[in-house]
Amino acid sequence: MEQISCLIGFTLVLSSIYMSYYRKDNTIFSKFNSLLNQDQKEIYQKIVYERMMIYIIGSVLGLSLGVYYLLKSKNEKYRICKFLMIIYLVKLGFYYFYPKSPLMLYSLTTKEQTDSWADIYTEMKQRWKLSLFVGLLGYLIVGSYICKKCQNK
Repeated sequence: MEQISCLIGFTLVLSSIYMSYYRKDNTIFSKFNSLLNQDQKEIYQKIVYERMMIYIIGSVLGLSLGVYYLLKSKNEKYRICKFLMIIYLVKLGFYYFYPKSPLMLYSLTTKEQTDSWADIYTEMKQRWKLSLFVGLLGYLIVGSYICKKCQNK
């Protein structure tokens, strides 16, 4: 039963990453893409890939450091809270401070393109919020599983 909860936790963590980049509302992305010239499309694809990789690396790094903390601090109070804090501070800090290429906004040349980009920005902001919530649930489940495993040894 414990392995199932850990599997569910990791599934939620992975789905939070997937949710951040899954194109739920294809019409806004298709519309935006149709407004771009070939050079802008290439810039856009590079930016999407770059940001996705930064987010994934930050997530893996945060989770790794969080698990390391759980394994090393078996008797500390509020371990799960600290575990979550480590994960989120590392993940969000890594994403925020990691150098990125210029925003797509700087490559847009028409008002129609910037308006369409604003729609995408709004959609992605909503996904990011949902992704944080789903990830939080996943990390809680994984952390609880690891805590139980540590206490049983």
